Amino acid sequence: MPMRQGQIFEFGDFQLDVPARTLRRQGTAVKLNARAFDVLSYLAQNPGKVLTRDELLKNVWADAFVDEHSLAQCISVLRRALEEKPGDNSHIVTLPGRGYQFVSEVRVAAADNGNTSPDEAVAGRTVAGGLVFQKETVETRIITRREEERSPISRGRLLVIALAAALGVAAIAAVAYRPWVQRRQSAKHELTERQLTANPAENSVASWALSRDGKFVAYTDFLSPNLYLLAIDTGELRQVPLPAAKNAYVVADWFPDGSHLLLLGGGFAGDVWKMSIWESSVRKLWGGNANEGHVSPDGSQIAFMDQEGGIWLMGADGEGPRKIAASEEYGNVAWSPTGQRLAILRVQGYFSKWQATIETCDLAGGARTVALSNPALLGPTGVEGIAWLPDGRIVYSIFSEENDSVLWTTTVDPSTGRASGSAKRLAGWKNFRATGPTASIDGKRLIVSRNHSQDEIYVANLAPGGAPLALRRFMPGGWIDEVEAWTKDSRAIVFSSTRNGAKWAIFKAEIDTGAASTLVAGPEHYWNSRLTSEGTLLYTASAAPYDPNDPTTRLMSTPLQGGARTTLMMGSYGYDCGSTPFSSCVVAEIKGKQLILSHLDPAKGRGEEIARLDGYGGIEPRLSLSPDSTRLAIVDPGAPGGEIKILNLADRKLTTFPVRIRGLLTLENIAWAADGKHLLFAETASASGYSLLSIDEKGNPRLLYELPAAAGWFLTVVPSPDGRYLALTKRTYANDVMLLENF
Repeated sequence: MPMRQGQIFEFGDFQLDVPARTLRRQGTAVKLNARAFDVLSYLAQNPGKVLTRDELLKNVWADAFVDEHSLAQCISVLRRALEEKPGDNSHIVTLPGRGYQFVSEVRVAAADNGNTSPDEAVAGRTVAGGLVFQKETVETRIITRREEERSPISRGRLLVIALAAALGVAAIAAVAYRPWVQRRQSAKHELTERQLTANPAENSVASWALSRDGKFVAYTDFLSPNLYLLAIDTGELRQVPLPAAKNAYVVADWFPDGSHLLLLGGGFAGDVWKMSIWESSVRKLWGGNANEGHVSPDGSQIAFMDQEGGIWLMGADGEGPRKIAASEEYGNVAWSPTGQRLAILRVQGYFSKWQATIETCDLAGGARTVALSNPALLGPTGVEGIAWLPDGRIVYSIFSEENDSVLWTTTVDPSTGRASGSAKRLAGWKNFRATGPTASIDGKRLIVSRNHSQDEIYVANLAPGGAPLALRRFMPGGWIDEVEAWTKDSRAIVFSSTRNGAKWAIFKAEIDTGAASTLVAGPEHYWNSRLTSEGTLLYTASAAPYDPNDPTTRLMSTPLQGGARTTLMMGSYGYDCGSTPFSSCVVAEIKGKQLILSHLDPAKGRGEEIARLDGYGGIEPRLSLSPDSTRLAIVDPGAPGGEIKILNLADRKLTTFPVRIRGLLTLENIAWAADGKHLLFAETASASGYSLLSIDEKGNPRLLYELPAAAGWFLTVVPSPDGRYLALTKRTYANDVMLLENF
């Protein structure tokens, strides 16, 4: 009930003048602060009604962030102002667990227009048992109504007046309708965008969600232990402490009551929690590994996905969890506006064979429909979320060849799941990805993350004695650069980059000057460069980058100084070479779950097979050949926990030892140090961040560099042949939450 501003209320010895914002007791002014006055006004307008704390907070503090402690303080101030003694509840009754009740009899001393109507009043009294009865005592209004009902003349007069009024309204509406529609239609196409957050790249926004009323954004970042609540219209920002957890919480969605959030605990795959934003308390609803969760429009159910891609439903308090769709590489899920169907962004396949669709199903997982099929729904980091608007449009991201993405919409019937009409472009930004759309319940506001990633090369001196690494940026940013090899004299690095445009090319840069020169460029993409001990450059070429199923993908060679380009093998491979004189090269390919290793001749291609390793879970080979090419180190990024395999090429003996460091999740990449006695590798350590470590032949680890999760992560690690330098590729992200309106 909105607060009325044109009335004077009387109860007991008090008079509450809303327009004048005064409270008087028998003519004497009683001092009240502004917020306490607002609370009393709302109580007086709702005599006898049990008002929950949430209702009071929403109606009195509609555009501000407060907690229940602030409300309790206001009630305490009011009790003193109304001269209630301890135990005296003549005006305000506290109902534990429910809220508050104003029990005084209230009379309206002045109407909204300021004219006195002393007979008009609404009375509320408590009786035994705490029940409240309210009655209307507007006797003059009742008498007038009854007299008019008995009089045919009055009834006829009322009918004529009503008919005339209706015709007048219709005429006005007819005149105003056309320009109103034109203004509304033109305004709808005037898309407005506003940036809501401006976190630095080293501490970008990690998760976000829009409240159902479209007034607030809840979000987290990577470094703060707090949750942020942003009032969109006022810009007010409130920090809410998150309960202690082993890993960070992620904001998944708001509940319709505006007082609770759905969280995922333990990073982007963890338990499902319900949090009160007023009490900062959380309650576990489901234990397992969920990577996405959404609350139904009416707040009665939660849809979420487990880590294997299965889709689940459960009640709002975690009751009755049930799987409605099997684990089939699903990506994202969204509720229909009616809450009777789910939209599912489903991904299946592998690289160029990906099948990406937006499907819908009923709440039993059946009655499937395909609303949209487009492989460009999948980007370099996966799919980026969907939202189903009240007008039937589904919002999704489509990726370009440059890995930008643009928001599009397609209309889907919420009842049947059938698509209608053509897809339409909504919004997008050059060099950015549009991710994670969430909309208000009325469909008037939409938030989305504007995401940008940057790959840059850093160099560090490998000081003797294990001194900490000091990283320095090797070249100015602005491009996507990935270091891949060193020249044999350790005076230059070889890297792939998009600095010439959308196509990947291979460059060389001197370590002293940073000046870059082109080695391999052309109409295709060229990357994954390695140098043989004789100075031959090995690299991969294809029409589509990083796609092992592209039929044009092939392993190439060319002299480092330039010359003819030779195709060694067709297909996608991993390969590496030793760095000492007369050292050799190896090549690896994956067939099913088997890693096949062979010798590689830089002039002729594949040579004798070395070994076959079963159960390899990675999607591409990760290996490093020792400087003298006698041992091959292999890691499997698909194996949780992390382990290193060492294959002796002379006797084919395979040694495996686990890496158990700091809650290690996966080994990202690996490289032999120049001395051939240590391995360097980057590891992913849960949500806490990333580390660069060295491990000796006995398995003893040493931390070289630690990188917080917010600061990015290492893609490649390449030591120089002389053992003096280490070159690394670091990827960083920047996320801004954007508000879209009039879409």
